[in-house]
Amino acid sequence: MHHDERPRFHLTPPANWMNDPNGLSFRDGRLHVNYQYNPDAPHWDRMHWGHAVSDDLVTWRHLPIALSPEEGSPDAFGCWSGCIVDDDGIAVMLYTGVDLDGELRRQTICRATSVDGLSTWSKDPANPLIVEPPDGIDPDLFRDPFVWRDGDDWAMLIGAGTIYGVATVLLYRSPDLRAWSYVGPILSSDDVAPAAGADGPCWECPQLVRFGDADVLIVSVMDRAPGVRPSHVSAFVGHLSGDRFEVDHGQQLGMGPDFYAPATTVAPDGRRILIGWIPEDPPPPSSNRDWAGALTFPRVVSVDAAGHVDLRLAEEIASLRGTHSRTGPHVLRAGAAAWRWELPEQDFEVLLDVDPGAASEIVIELVDGDTSSPEVRIIFRPVEHWLSVERRGIVSVAGRSSQGAAILPDGDGVRALSLRAIVDGSVMELEANGRTTATVRLPTSQGTRQQITLAASGGRARLASLDAWRLERSRQTEPARYEGRDTTGVAPTAGSPTAGGSTSAEDAVT
Repeated sequence: MHHDERPRFHLTPPANWMNDPNGLSFRDGRLHVNYQYNPDAPHWDRMHWGHAVSDDLVTWRHLPIALSPEEGSPDAFGCWSGCIVDDDGIAVMLYTGVDLDGELRRQTICRATSVDGLSTWSKDPANPLIVEPPDGIDPDLFRDPFVWRDGDDWAMLIGAGTIYGVATVLLYRSPDLRAWSYVGPILSSDDVAPAAGADGPCWECPQLVRFGDADVLIVSVMDRAPGVRPSHVSAFVGHLSGDRFEVDHGQQLGMGPDFYAPATTVAPDGRRILIGWIPEDPPPPSSNRDWAGALTFPRVVSVDAAGHVDLRLAEEIASLRGTHSRTGPHVLRAGAAAWRWELPEQDFEVLLDVDPGAASEIVIELVDGDTSSPEVRIIFRPVEHWLSVERRGIVSVAGRSSQGAAILPDGDGVRALSLRAIVDGSVMELEANGRTTATVRLPTSQGTRQQITLAASGGRARLASLDAWRLERSRQTEPARYEGRDTTGVAPTAGSPTAGGSTSAEDAVT
């Protein structure tokens, strides 16, 4: 078996660089995903909006670039993150336009529209709609509009940071998606306890997920460390009451460590779908790899009875399962050598059910079978119901923490661990007890065999069962190759919307 680090089943760019997902929207039951895209090189630079579509949340087809920057315009240095909503059959994109003023990046809010099913877009000649941030906001920390219908009007959140180093989310209102009035900050890092883990100079990519009895505000937290940009994702459960967000509970969303900038939408069946970016560094100059970046599998967001946010993998992902194997039960004795199981091929799903018994700690490792080197270490402490995941070795995510951890919901006192792991090239996705997820970027120098090991300490435990499946169907179409700045699908700024076609109400991002 030869290891290929490019995922086959996660959405990756046709070539070159990908980061934040943008403008998630359903139309005729099909999920459209735009994303930050540099079509010229596998590194972060002047952004476009890439475009992909899925009929089933696991099969992806690349479409032409949706939006490109234009010289001499407010988006000359890129069309950055934003959202798409439906306005009586017209799809409206609100995005961050960036232009350079010397060394300063000026960020403004711009608009484009589509009437042909999200294929072609016409930029508003009045751009930018919001020319500058309010007083006290850093002009380079003012971005990522998220818009929803609020009664007869529209509301918009913008991620921001103040000139004093405080992260915040700003609220604007509009009667027509064109003229926007500033209301004020709905929440800032000064308003929440340090335990919420939301301190940073800027909150990016705000998302508001509304349930019947609770609202969830999701923000991506920038790191304060110099030169380190994305840190993690925080979620606040509470209520948007008037013009302020009242927090009942704050938590880190997902265990990480490699998860950032999620975007959300509502599926036709009512599920709240979330997809995030799996951060990484660009390939080194010596590499012949011509791509960088991937998006997570779709997740479903919900709020449990205790008022905490749950994330679980969308059920459609199980359709990737192929050949099945099973083992167990096996006794895990404290102090004994770790139990080992060789996994099928390099792309697989494994489901472990562990009864911790008297053990104080269970250690699960994904091991490079050629070198016996652990690639991922997972530690479960049943008394605290504490789970951590740590990537090991050299990975292309320099400057980021290698570890994430969470206290799992106790499941009405159940101490057992049901752990689901899916490995796709250099990406591992985890789901613990069906309610908490993590994304891990694996080392880039994997061998040709992979094994999973389990060991117990402090007492005897039991592996009740282990089920493994090969991921046998390559669900992503052959990546299209765009030459240079392909602007197919992008209408000029002064152009009018193309006649014909319509978008459905399901295109609205809520």
